[in-house]
Amino acid sequence: MQQRPLFKQQRKSSRLIRRAAILGVGTFALGAVAWQFAQTGDAPQPGPVDQTNSHDIPLVIDRAATPVIDRPTGNSEHAAAESDMNPDQPAQAFVRPVSLVSRPNFHIPGAKEALKAIETPADNNAMVEDAPQTEESIAEHTVTVKAGDTLSTIFEQAGLGYSDVLQILDLGDEARRLERIRPGETLVLMTDEEEQFAGLKYEINAESELNIFRQTGDDLVAEINQLPSETREVAVGGRIKGSLYQSAIATGVPPAQIMQLAEVFGWKVDFLRDVRNGDQFKLIYEVREREGETLGTGNLMAAEFITGGQSIKAVRYTSPDGTAGYYEPDGSSLERGFLRHPVEFSRISSNFNPNRLHPIHNTVRPHNGVDLAAPTGTPVKSAAAGHVTFVGWKHGYGKVVEVRHDSKTETLYAHMSGFKANLKRGASVDKGATIGFVGMTGAATGPHLHYEFKVNGKPLDPVKVDLPEANPIASEHRKDFLAQTRASLDQLARIPVGAGDHRTARLAQNQHGNESE
Repeated sequence: MQQRPLFKQQRKSSRLIRRAAILGVGTFALGAVAWQFAQTGDAPQPGPVDQTNSHDIPLVIDRAATPVIDRPTGNSEHAAAESDMNPDQPAQAFVRPVSLVSRPNFHIPGAKEALKAIETPADNNAMVEDAPQTEESIAEHTVTVKAGDTLSTIFEQAGLGYSDVLQILDLGDEARRLERIRPGETLVLMTDEEEQFAGLKYEINAESELNIFRQTGDDLVAEINQLPSETREVAVGGRIKGSLYQSAIATGVPPAQIMQLAEVFGWKVDFLRDVRNGDQFKLIYEVREREGETLGTGNLMAAEFITGGQSIKAVRYTSPDGTAGYYEPDGSSLERGFLRHPVEFSRISSNFNPNRLHPIHNTVRPHNGVDLAAPTGTPVKSAAAGHVTFVGWKHGYGKVVEVRHDSKTETLYAHMSGFKANLKRGASVDKGATIGFVGMTGAATGPHLHYEFKVNGKPLDPVKVDLPEANPIASEHRKDFLAQTRASLDQLARIPVGAGDHRTARLAQNQHGNESE
Protein backbone atom coordinates (compact mmCIF):
# COMPACT_ATOMS: atom_id res chain seq x y z
CA MET A 1 0.00 0.00 0.00
CA GLN A 2 1.39 3.38 -0.97
CA GLN A 3 1.12 6.09 1.75
CA ARG A 4 1.01 9.73 0.81
CA PRO A 5 3.00 12.22 2.91
CA LEU A 6 1.03 13.19 5.98
CA PHE A 7 2.71 16.56 6.39
CA LYS A 8 4.24 19.24 4.20
CA GLN A 9 8.00 19.38 4.42
CA GLN A 10 9.29 22.40 6.32
CA ARG A 11 11.91 24.52 4.55
CA LYS A 12 14.23 27.18 6.04
CA SER A 13 14.89 30.50 4.39
CA SER A 14 18.01 30.57 2.23
CA ARG A 15 18.80 34.12 3.44
CA LEU A 16 18.86 33.00 7.07
CA ILE A 17 21.10 30.07 6.15
CA ARG A 18 23.62 32.33 4.40
CA ARG A 19 23.69 34.81 7.28
CA ALA A 20 24.17 32.04 9.82
CA ALA A 21 27.02 30.57 7.76
CA ILE A 22 28.81 33.92 7.43
CA LEU A 23 28.45 34.58 11.16
CA GLY A 24 29.80 31.09 11.93
CA VAL A 25 32.87 31.51 9.73
CA GLY A 26 33.55 34.98 11.19
CA THR A 27 33.29 33.68 14.72
CA PHE A 28 35.65 30.84 13.84
CA ALA A 29 38.19 33.30 12.40
CA LEU A 30 38.15 35.56 15.45
CA GLY A 31 38.49 32.55 17.72
CA ALA A 32 41.49 31.40 15.72
CA VAL A 33 43.12 34.83 16.14
CA ALA A 34 42.68 34.73 19.90
CA TRP A 35 44.05 31.19 20.05
CA GLN A 36 47.07 32.24 17.98
CA PHE A 37 47.88 35.08 20.38
CA ALA A 38 47.60 32.75 23.37
CA GLN A 39 49.80 30.01 21.88
CA THR A 40 52.67 32.07 20.43
CA GLY A 41 52.79 34.92 22.98
CA ASP A 42 53.37 37.16 19.95
CA ALA A 43 51.07 39.85 21.27
CA PRO A 44 51.73 43.26 19.80
CA GLN A 45 53.92 45.46 22.05
CA PRO A 46 53.52 49.18 22.59
CA GLY A 47 55.94 51.29 20.61
CA PRO A 48 56.17 54.42 18.59
CA VAL A 49 53.34 54.94 16.21
CA ASP A 50 54.32 54.83 12.59
CA GLN A 51 52.49 57.92 11.43
CA THR A 52 53.18 57.22 7.79
CA ASN A 53 51.90 53.68 7.63
CA SER A 54 49.35 53.25 10.41
CA HIS A 55 46.46 54.61 8.37
CA ASP A 56 47.44 52.39 5.43
CA ILE A 57 47.32 49.11 7.39
CA PRO A 58 43.74 48.52 8.51
CA LEU A 59 42.71 45.49 10.58
CA VAL A 60 41.19 43.00 8.10
CA ILE A 61 39.94 39.42 8.42
CA ASP A 62 39.71 38.42 4.80
CA ARG A 63 36.65 40.30 3.44
CA ALA A 64 35.57 41.96 6.72
CA ALA A 65 37.54 45.16 7.61
CA THR A 66 37.19 45.88 11.34
CA PRO A 67 39.60 48.02 13.44
CA VAL A 68 40.64 46.47 16.76
CA ILE A 69 41.67 48.45 19.84
CA ASP A 70 44.94 46.76 20.81
CA ARG A 71 45.39 48.55 24.17
CA PRO A 72 43.13 50.64 26.36
CA THR A 73 43.95 54.36 26.45
CA GLY A 74 44.13 56.85 29.28
CA ASN A 75 45.24 54.34 31.96
CA SER A 76 48.55 55.56 33.51
CA GLU A 77 48.96 52.54 35.79
CA HIS A 78 48.66 50.14 32.92
CA ALA A 79 51.16 52.18 30.92
CA ALA A 80 53.66 52.16 33.78
CA ALA A 81 53.38 48.39 34.02
CA GLU A 82 54.12 48.10 30.34
CA SER A 83 57.14 50.38 30.81
CA ASP A 84 58.51 48.15 33.53
CA MET A 85 58.20 45.08 31.32
CA ASN A 86 59.88 46.86 28.40
CA PRO A 87 62.52 49.23 29.80
CA ASP A 88 63.84 50.13 26.35
CA GLN A 89 60.52 51.64 25.31
CA PRO A 90 58.93 54.74 26.81
CA ALA A 91 55.83 54.25 28.92
CA GLN A 92 52.87 55.64 26.99
CA ALA A 93 49.33 54.69 26.05
CA PHE A 94 48.43 54.45 22.36
CA VAL A 95 46.42 52.54 19.76
CA ARG A 96 48.24 50.38 17.27
CA PRO A 97 46.46 49.10 14.14
CA VAL A 98 47.04 45.40 13.41
CA SER A 99 46.69 43.73 10.02
CA LEU A 100 46.12 39.98 9.91
CA VAL A 101 46.73 40.07 6.19
CA SER A 102 50.26 41.40 6.75
CA ARG A 103 51.11 38.60 9.25
CA PRO A 104 51.48 35.15 7.54
CA ASN A 105 51.24 33.22 10.82
CA PHE A 106 47.60 34.42 11.23
CA HIS A 107 46.37 33.02 7.91
CA ILE A 108 43.24 30.75 8.23
CA PRO A 109 43.27 28.09 5.47
CA GLY A 110 40.04 27.96 3.45
CA ALA A 111 38.33 30.89 5.20
CA LYS A 112 38.39 33.14 2.16
CA GLU A 113 37.17 30.37 -0.15
CA ALA A 114 34.38 29.41 2.29
CA LEU A 115 33.08 32.96 2.46
CA LYS A 116 33.17 33.27 -1.29
CA ALA A 117 31.29 29.98 -1.75
CA ILE A 118 28.56 31.11 0.67
CA GLU A 119 28.07 34.49 -0.98
CA THR A 120 28.33 33.17 -4.55
CA PRO A 121 26.81 29.70 -5.13
CA ALA A 122 28.52 27.58 -7.77
CA ASP A 123 25.23 27.31 -9.67
CA ASN A 124 23.54 30.68 -9.86
CA ASN A 125 20.21 28.98 -10.52
CA ALA A 126 20.47 26.64 -7.54
CA MET A 127 18.95 27.79 -4.25
CA VAL A 128 19.83 26.64 -0.79
CA GLU A 129 16.28 25.45 -0.18
CA ASP A 130 16.78 22.80 -2.87
CA ALA A 131 18.93 20.86 -0.41
CA PRO A 132 17.45 17.52 0.77
CA GLN A 133 14.68 17.97 3.29
CA THR A 134 13.66 15.62 6.06
CA GLU A 135 10.08 14.55 6.77
CA GLU A 136 8.52 14.75 10.16
CA SER A 137 8.54 11.42 11.90
CA ILE A 138 5.16 9.73 12.23
CA ALA A 139 4.43 7.42 15.15
CA GLU A 140 1.96 4.53 14.80
CA HIS A 141 -0.15 3.23 17.68
CA THR A 142 -2.15 0.01 17.24
CA VAL A 143 -5.41 -0.02 19.21
CA THR A 144 -7.58 -3.12 19.69
CA VAL A 145 -11.28 -2.29 19.92
CA LYS A 146 -12.87 -3.43 23.18
CA ALA A 147 -16.52 -3.90 24.07
CA GLY A 148 -18.21 -0.51 24.40
CA ASP A 149 -15.50 1.35 22.47
CA THR A 150 -16.42 3.97 19.90
CA LEU A 151 -14.21 6.10 17.70
CA SER A 152 -14.70 8.98 20.14
CA THR A 153 -13.66 7.01 23.22
CA ILE A 154 -10.63 5.56 21.42
CA PHE A 155 -9.47 9.05 20.40
CA GLU A 156 -10.06 10.34 23.92
CA GLN A 157 -7.98 7.52 25.45
CA ALA A 158 -5.22 8.27 22.92
CA GLY A 159 -5.16 11.93 23.94
CA LEU A 160 -6.61 13.13 20.63
CA GLY A 161 -9.35 15.72 20.23
CA TYR A 162 -13.04 15.22 19.43
CA SER A 163 -12.62 17.71 16.58
CA ASP A 164 -10.48 15.10 14.82
CA VAL A 165 -13.35 12.59 15.08
CA LEU A 166 -15.80 15.08 13.55
CA GLN A 167 -13.37 15.86 10.75
CA ILE A 168 -13.02 12.14 9.98
CA LEU A 169 -16.76 11.44 9.92
CA ASP A 170 -17.27 14.38 7.55
CA LEU A 171 -15.18 12.59 4.92
CA GLY A 172 -18.16 10.53 3.66
CA ASP A 173 -19.40 6.95 3.54
CA GLU A 174 -15.92 5.40 3.47
CA ALA A 175 -14.94 7.01 6.78
CA ARG A 176 -18.35 6.38 8.37
CA ARG A 177 -17.47 2.70 8.45
CA LEU A 178 -15.61 3.66 11.63
CA GLU A 179 -18.96 4.22 13.34
CA ARG A 180 -19.52 0.46 13.14
CA ILE A 181 -16.24 -0.84 14.55
CA ARG A 182 -16.56 -4.08 16.52
CA PRO A 183 -14.67 -5.58 19.46
CA GLY A 184 -11.54 -7.42 18.38
CA GLU A 185 -10.87 -5.20 15.36
CA THR A 186 -7.80 -2.98 15.26
CA LEU A 187 -7.11 0.65 14.39
CA VAL A 188 -3.68 2.06 13.66
CA LEU A 189 -3.58 5.69 14.85
CA MET A 190 -0.79 7.92 13.55
CA THR A 191 0.51 11.04 15.29
CA ASP A 192 3.14 13.61 14.35
CA GLU A 193 6.07 14.96 16.36
CA GLU A 194 3.72 17.25 18.27
CA GLU A 195 1.51 14.25 19.13
CA GLN A 196 -1.29 15.59 16.95
CA PHE A 197 -3.53 13.34 14.83
CA ALA A 198 -1.89 12.57 11.46
CA GLY A 199 -3.97 9.67 10.06
CA LEU A 200 -5.25 6.16 10.65
CA LYS A 201 -5.56 2.72 9.04
CA TYR A 202 -8.52 0.37 9.49
CA GLU A 203 -8.71 -3.11 7.95
CA ILE A 204 -12.30 -3.39 6.68
CA ASN A 205 -11.90 -7.05 5.81
CA ALA A 206 -9.18 -9.42 4.70
CA GLU A 207 -9.10 -7.81 1.25
CA SER A 208 -9.45 -4.05 1.77
CA GLU A 209 -8.22 -1.31 4.11
CA LEU A 210 -9.46 2.21 4.91
CA ASN A 211 -6.69 4.82 4.93
CA ILE A 212 -7.13 8.37 6.24
CA PHE A 213 -4.24 10.79 5.79
CA ARG A 214 -3.42 14.45 5.31
CA GLN A 215 -2.95 15.31 1.66
CA THR A 216 -2.28 19.06 1.73
CA GLY A 217 -2.31 21.40 4.69
CA ASP A 218 -4.77 20.28 7.34
CA ASP A 219 -7.20 18.59 4.91
CA LEU A 220 -7.92 14.89 5.51
CA VAL A 221 -8.53 12.39 2.72
CA ALA A 222 -10.18 8.94 3.01
CA GLU A 223 -9.36 6.12 0.59
CA ILE A 224 -10.16 2.41 0.46
CA ASN A 225 -7.23 0.38 -0.87
CA GLN A 226 -7.22 -3.24 -1.92
CA LEU A 227 -4.76 -5.28 0.06
CA PRO A 228 -2.31 -7.36 -2.01
CA SER A 229 -3.31 -10.98 -2.50
CA GLU A 230 -2.52 -13.92 -4.73
CA THR A 231 -4.65 -16.62 -6.30
CA ARG A 232 -3.68 -20.28 -6.04
CA GLU A 233 -5.24 -23.34 -7.62
CA VAL A 234 -5.90 -26.25 -5.29
CA ALA A 235 -6.36 -29.82 -6.53
CA VAL A 236 -8.42 -32.35 -4.55
CA GLY A 237 -9.54 -35.91 -5.17
CA GLY A 238 -11.69 -38.33 -3.19
CA ARG A 239 -14.18 -41.20 -3.08
CA ILE A 240 -17.79 -40.89 -2.03
CA LYS A 241 -18.83 -42.51 1.20
CA GLY A 242 -22.36 -41.63 2.25
CA SER A 243 -22.91 -38.44 0.22
CA LEU A 244 -20.97 -36.16 -2.11
CA TYR A 245 -21.23 -33.26 0.35
CA GLN A 246 -19.89 -35.18 3.36
CA SER A 247 -17.12 -36.85 1.36
CA ALA A 248 -15.96 -33.58 -0.23
CA ILE A 249 -15.96 -31.78 3.13
CA ALA A 250 -13.82 -34.60 4.55
CA THR A 251 -11.13 -33.89 1.91
CA GLY A 252 -11.10 -30.15 2.70
CA VAL A 253 -13.28 -28.87 -0.16
CA PRO A 254 -15.16 -25.68 0.87
CA PRO A 255 -18.99 -25.86 0.68
CA ALA A 256 -19.11 -23.22 -2.08
CA GLN A 257 -17.01 -25.42 -4.38
CA ILE A 258 -19.23 -28.44 -3.68
CA MET A 259 -22.28 -26.44 -4.77
CA GLN A 260 -20.42 -25.34 -7.92
CA LEU A 261 -19.59 -28.96 -8.69
CA ALA A 262 -23.25 -30.00 -8.29
CA GLU A 263 -24.36 -27.11 -10.47
CA VAL A 264 -21.83 -27.79 -13.25
CA PHE A 265 -22.72 -31.49 -13.47
CA GLY A 266 -26.38 -30.95 -12.60
CA TRP A 267 -27.56 -31.73 -16.13
CA LYS A 268 -25.48 -34.90 -16.35
CA VAL A 269 -25.78 -36.34 -12.82
CA ASP A 270 -28.66 -36.35 -10.35
CA PHE A 271 -26.68 -35.95 -7.12
CA LEU A 272 -29.76 -36.65 -5.00
CA ARG A 273 -30.56 -40.02 -6.59
CA ASP A 274 -27.73 -41.35 -8.77
CA VAL A 275 -24.67 -40.99 -6.48
CA ARG A 276 -23.37 -44.23 -4.94
CA ASN A 277 -20.61 -45.22 -2.53
CA GLY A 278 -17.31 -45.64 -4.34
CA ASP A 279 -17.99 -42.95 -6.96
CA GLN A 280 -15.00 -40.64 -7.44
CA PHE A 281 -14.60 -36.87 -7.78
CA LYS A 282 -11.71 -34.56 -8.66
CA LEU A 283 -11.65 -30.77 -8.46
CA ILE A 284 -9.35 -27.88 -9.26
CA TYR A 285 -10.54 -24.60 -7.77
CA GLU A 286 -9.17 -21.16 -6.96
CA VAL A 287 -8.22 -19.95 -3.48
CA ARG A 288 -7.32 -16.33 -2.72
CA GLU A 289 -4.62 -15.80 -0.07
CA ARG A 290 -2.71 -12.98 1.59
CA GLU A 291 0.40 -13.62 3.67
CA GLY A 292 -0.54 -17.28 3.99
CA GLU A 293 -4.08 -16.53 5.19
CA THR A 294 -7.03 -17.77 3.09
CA LEU A 295 -9.33 -14.93 2.07
CA GLY A 296 -11.89 -16.97 0.16
CA THR A 297 -12.46 -19.25 -2.79
CA GLY A 298 -12.95 -18.42 -6.43
CA ASN A 299 -14.04 -20.30 -9.51
CA LEU A 300 -14.12 -24.03 -10.13
CA MET A 301 -11.53 -24.40 -12.91
CA ALA A 302 -11.91 -28.09 -13.76
CA ALA A 303 -13.69 -31.14 -12.38
CA GLU A 304 -14.27 -34.82 -13.03
CA PHE A 305 -16.97 -37.12 -11.68
CA ILE A 306 -16.80 -40.88 -12.14
CA THR A 307 -20.00 -42.85 -11.51
CA GLY A 308 -21.04 -46.28 -12.76
CA GLY A 309 -17.73 -46.62 -14.60
CA GLN A 310 -18.40 -43.50 -16.68
CA SER A 311 -16.30 -40.33 -16.47
CA ILE A 312 -17.70 -36.83 -16.95
CA LYS A 313 -15.24 -33.95 -17.18
CA ALA A 314 -15.73 -30.20 -17.10
CA VAL A 315 -13.38 -27.26 -17.74
CA ARG A 316 -13.97 -23.56 -17.37
CA TYR A 317 -13.34 -21.49 -20.49
CA THR A 318 -13.43 -17.72 -20.95
CA SER A 319 -13.94 -16.66 -24.56
CA PRO A 320 -12.16 -13.65 -26.11
CA ASP A 321 -15.29 -11.55 -25.53
CA GLY A 322 -15.14 -12.27 -21.77
CA THR A 323 -17.97 -14.81 -21.58
CA ALA A 324 -17.19 -17.71 -19.22
CA GLY A 325 -18.81 -21.14 -19.10
CA TYR A 326 -18.25 -24.84 -18.43
CA TYR A 327 -17.67 -27.30 -21.24
CA GLU A 328 -16.74 -30.90 -21.82
CA PRO A 329 -13.27 -31.52 -23.30
CA ASP A 330 -14.77 -31.75 -26.82
CA GLY A 331 -16.36 -28.29 -26.49
CA SER A 332 -19.92 -29.43 -25.72
CA SER A 333 -21.63 -27.16 -23.22
CA LEU A 334 -22.47 -28.50 -19.77
CA GLU A 335 -24.91 -25.69 -19.18
CA ARG A 336 -28.54 -25.40 -20.08
CA GLY A 337 -30.79 -22.48 -20.78
CA PHE A 338 -32.21 -22.99 -17.26
CA LEU A 339 -30.77 -23.65 -13.82
CA ARG A 340 -31.85 -27.03 -12.54
CA HIS A 341 -32.09 -25.65 -8.98
CA PRO A 342 -32.63 -21.88 -8.50
CA VAL A 343 -31.41 -21.93 -4.89
CA GLU A 344 -28.62 -23.56 -2.88
CA PHE A 345 -30.58 -26.11 -0.86
CA SER A 346 -29.82 -28.91 1.59
CA ARG A 347 -32.59 -31.33 0.58
CA ILE A 348 -35.86 -31.71 -1.29
CA SER A 349 -38.52 -31.53 1.41
CA SER A 350 -41.41 -32.30 -0.96
CA ASN A 351 -41.37 -33.67 -4.52
CA PHE A 352 -43.59 -32.85 -7.47
CA ASN A 353 -46.83 -34.82 -6.90
CA PRO A 354 -50.26 -34.18 -8.52
CA ASN A 355 -51.97 -36.28 -5.80
CA ARG A 356 -50.16 -35.10 -2.68
CA LEU A 357 -51.88 -34.97 0.72
CA HIS A 358 -51.46 -31.38 1.89
CA PRO A 359 -49.56 -31.30 5.25
CA ILE A 360 -51.64 -28.40 6.66
CA HIS A 361 -55.12 -28.76 5.15
CA ASN A 362 -55.00 -32.60 5.27
CA THR A 363 -56.68 -32.85 1.90
CA VAL A 364 -55.48 -34.19 -1.45
CA ARG A 365 -54.16 -31.24 -3.38
CA PRO A 366 -51.73 -31.39 -6.28
CA HIS A 367 -48.20 -30.26 -5.50
CA ASN A 368 -47.27 -28.67 -8.81
CA GLY A 369 -43.67 -27.94 -7.93
CA VAL A 370 -40.75 -29.03 -5.77
CA ASP A 371 -39.89 -27.76 -2.28
CA LEU A 372 -36.21 -27.01 -1.74
CA ALA A 373 -35.35 -26.68 1.96
CA ALA A 374 -32.88 -23.87 2.75
CA PRO A 375 -32.27 -21.38 5.58
CA THR A 376 -34.29 -18.19 5.68
CA GLY A 377 -32.55 -15.46 3.72
CA THR A 378 -30.85 -17.75 1.19
CA PRO A 379 -30.81 -15.95 -2.20
CA VAL A 380 -33.33 -17.19 -4.79
CA LYS A 381 -32.17 -16.96 -8.41
CA SER A 382 -34.06 -16.68 -11.66
CA ALA A 383 -33.79 -20.05 -13.43
CA ALA A 384 -33.26 -18.33 -16.79
CA ALA A 385 -33.37 -14.94 -18.46
CA GLY A 386 -36.82 -13.44 -18.80
CA HIS A 387 -39.27 -10.77 -17.65
CA VAL A 388 -41.03 -10.53 -14.28
CA THR A 389 -44.83 -10.94 -14.68
CA PHE A 390 -45.80 -10.84 -10.99
CA VAL A 391 -44.34 -9.65 -7.68
CA GLY A 392 -46.46 -9.79 -4.57
CA TRP A 393 -48.66 -11.95 -2.30
CA LYS A 394 -50.63 -14.97 -3.52
CA HIS A 395 -52.82 -16.60 -0.84
CA GLY A 396 -51.14 -19.75 0.53
CA TYR A 397 -48.07 -19.16 -1.63
CA GLY A 398 -47.17 -16.11 0.45
CA LYS A 399 -44.67 -13.79 -1.27
CA VAL A 400 -44.33 -14.85 -4.90
CA VAL A 401 -42.33 -13.94 -8.01
CA GLU A 402 -43.29 -15.20 -11.48
CA VAL A 403 -40.98 -14.95 -14.50
CA ARG A 404 -41.83 -15.56 -18.19
CA HIS A 405 -38.84 -16.79 -20.16
CA ASP A 406 -40.28 -17.17 -23.65
CA SER A 407 -43.65 -17.54 -25.36
CA LYS A 408 -44.38 -20.88 -23.67
CA THR A 409 -42.14 -21.25 -20.56
CA GLU A 410 -42.55 -19.63 -17.14
CA THR A 411 -41.38 -20.28 -13.57
CA LEU A 412 -42.84 -19.50 -10.13
CA TYR A 413 -41.02 -18.93 -6.80
CA ALA A 414 -43.08 -18.96 -3.58
CA HIS A 415 -42.94 -18.63 0.24
CA MET A 416 -40.15 -16.05 0.01
CA SER A 417 -39.27 -13.81 2.95
CA GLY A 418 -38.68 -10.82 0.70
CA PHE A 419 -37.91 -9.56 -2.78
CA LYS A 420 -34.80 -8.03 -4.24
CA ALA A 421 -34.85 -4.24 -3.92
CA ASN A 422 -36.61 -2.43 -6.79
CA LEU A 423 -37.83 -5.68 -8.39
CA LYS A 424 -41.02 -4.76 -10.25
CA ARG A 425 -43.42 -6.24 -12.72
CA GLY A 426 -42.00 -5.97 -16.24
CA ALA A 427 -38.39 -5.90 -15.05
CA SER A 428 -35.83 -7.83 -17.10
CA VAL A 429 -33.77 -10.46 -15.24
CA ASP A 430 -30.76 -12.53 -16.27
CA LYS A 431 -30.17 -16.20 -15.68
CA GLY A 432 -28.91 -16.65 -12.13
CA ALA A 433 -29.89 -13.12 -11.04
CA THR A 434 -31.17 -12.83 -7.45
CA ILE A 435 -34.90 -12.09 -7.33
CA GLY A 436 -35.69 -12.75 -3.66
CA PHE A 437 -34.87 -14.69 -0.50
CA VAL A 438 -36.00 -17.96 1.06
CA GLY A 439 -38.66 -17.71 3.76
CA MET A 440 -41.84 -19.39 5.01
CA THR A 441 -44.58 -16.89 4.19
CA GLY A 442 -48.07 -18.21 3.40
CA ALA A 443 -49.02 -21.82 4.16
CA ALA A 444 -45.58 -23.20 4.98
CA THR A 445 -44.35 -25.37 7.84
CA GLY A 446 -40.69 -24.36 7.55
CA PRO A 447 -38.31 -22.21 5.49
CA HIS A 448 -38.06 -23.45 1.90
CA LEU A 449 -38.53 -22.41 -1.71
CA HIS A 450 -41.53 -23.73 -3.61
CA TYR A 451 -40.42 -23.82 -7.28
CA GLU A 452 -42.70 -24.49 -10.25
CA PHE A 453 -41.87 -24.97 -13.92
CA LYS A 454 -44.64 -24.56 -16.52
CA VAL A 455 -44.76 -25.11 -20.27
CA ASN A 456 -47.81 -23.70 -22.04
CA GLY A 457 -49.40 -23.32 -18.62
CA LYS A 458 -48.97 -26.99 -17.65
CA PRO A 459 -46.89 -27.75 -14.51
CA LEU A 460 -43.95 -30.14 -15.04
CA ASP A 461 -41.53 -31.69 -12.56
CA PRO A 462 -38.60 -29.20 -12.37
CA VAL A 463 -36.22 -32.03 -11.40
CA LYS A 464 -36.99 -34.24 -14.40
CA VAL A 465 -38.04 -31.86 -17.16
CA ASP A 466 -35.83 -32.04 -20.28
CA LEU A 467 -34.38 -28.59 -20.90
CA PRO A 468 -32.52 -27.29 -23.97
CA GLU A 469 -28.73 -27.23 -23.90
CA ALA A 470 -26.67 -24.09 -24.29
CA ASN A 471 -24.62 -23.59 -27.45
CA PRO A 472 -21.26 -25.42 -27.79
CA ILE A 473 -17.92 -23.67 -28.38
CA ALA A 474 -18.11 -21.54 -31.54
CA SER A 475 -15.89 -22.76 -34.37
CA GLU A 476 -13.84 -19.54 -34.39
CA HIS A 477 -13.00 -20.04 -30.68
CA ARG A 478 -12.24 -23.74 -30.80
CA LYS A 479 -8.46 -23.39 -31.20
CA ASP A 480 -8.31 -20.94 -28.30
CA PHE A 481 -10.51 -23.24 -26.19
CA LEU A 482 -8.18 -26.22 -26.68
CA ALA A 483 -5.07 -24.17 -25.88
CA GLN A 484 -6.59 -22.56 -22.79
CA THR A 485 -7.98 -25.75 -21.20
CA ARG A 486 -5.14 -28.21 -21.96
CA ALA A 487 -3.18 -27.47 -18.75
CA SER A 488 -6.26 -27.91 -16.53
CA LEU A 489 -7.16 -31.24 -18.12
CA ASP A 490 -3.57 -32.50 -17.74
CA GLN A 491 -3.55 -31.46 -14.09
CA LEU A 492 -6.93 -33.12 -13.55
CA ALA A 493 -5.56 -36.44 -14.85
CA ARG A 494 -2.68 -36.35 -12.32
CA ILE A 495 -4.86 -35.87 -9.22
CA PRO A 496 -4.76 -39.01 -7.04
CA VAL A 497 -8.06 -40.20 -5.62
CA GLY A 498 -8.03 -40.87 -1.91
CA ALA A 499 -9.58 -39.59 1.28
CA GLY A 500 -7.77 -36.64 2.77
CA ASP A 501 -5.61 -35.84 -0.28
CA HIS A 502 -5.27 -32.08 -0.51
CA ARG A 503 -2.41 -30.29 -2.19
CA THR A 504 -1.64 -27.09 -4.01
CA ALA A 505 -1.53 -27.60 -7.76
CA ARG A 506 0.24 -24.37 -8.74
CA LEU A 507 0.34 -20.67 -8.06
CA ALA A 508 -1.79 -18.85 -10.58
CA GLN A 509 -1.69 -15.23 -11.66
CA ASN A 510 -2.43 -12.88 -8.79
CA GLN A 511 -4.98 -10.10 -8.73
CA HIS A 512 -2.47 -7.47 -9.82
CA GLY A 513 -1.38 -9.38 -12.91
CA ASN A 514 2.07 -10.35 -11.61
CA GLU A 515 3.26 -13.91 -11.98
CA SER A 516 4.62 -15.38 -8.74
CA GLU A 517 6.59 -18.53 -8.21
